[in-house]
Amino acid sequence: MKTFVTKYIKGCTTCQMTKVNTQPNHPPLFPILPTENAHPFKTIAIDFITKLLQSGGYDTILTIMDTDCSKVSIFIPCHKTIDLEGVTLLYANHIIPHYGIPQKIISDQDICFVSKFSSELCHLLDIKQNISTAYHPQTDGASEQTNQMLEQYLHIFCST
Repeated sequence: MKTFVTKYIKGCTTCQMTKVNTQPNHPPLFPILPTENAHPFKTIAIDFITKLLQSGGYDTILTIMDTDCSKVSIFIPCHKTIDLEGVTLLYANHIIPHYGIPQKIISDQDICFVSKFSSELCHLLDIKQNISTAYHPQTDGASEQTNQMLEQYLHIFCST
């Protein structure tokens, strides 16, 4: 009877559509491996954490993560309405004095990072741009996970 029920459930469309998959298939991850003799913040992942409660006049966090050397992240408060010029200014004030201009930028498809101005700026500064596709954690999964952890820490901090 067990064999009959198992075969019936496997063949039943309604059962398959409503059954919760407790062991989903995860796509294989292809980590971004560090290059030999890598320097800090030469390959970075850049992203925003948005929809935060206002604190000190800011409602968004710009996250910049060194993906090639140290995996260190820098969090810079900003506003939701920031544009690429504002991001460039924040980067110039907080990162460039310490680490210089990056060689590669990994980002999602935020309008700040896919604009014509962004592409031209990267071309002029000889920066390789790597834009990830939507819902594709293989490209910038490390920075997304860092963002999730920061959001969790902020939630815990704010709730106490």
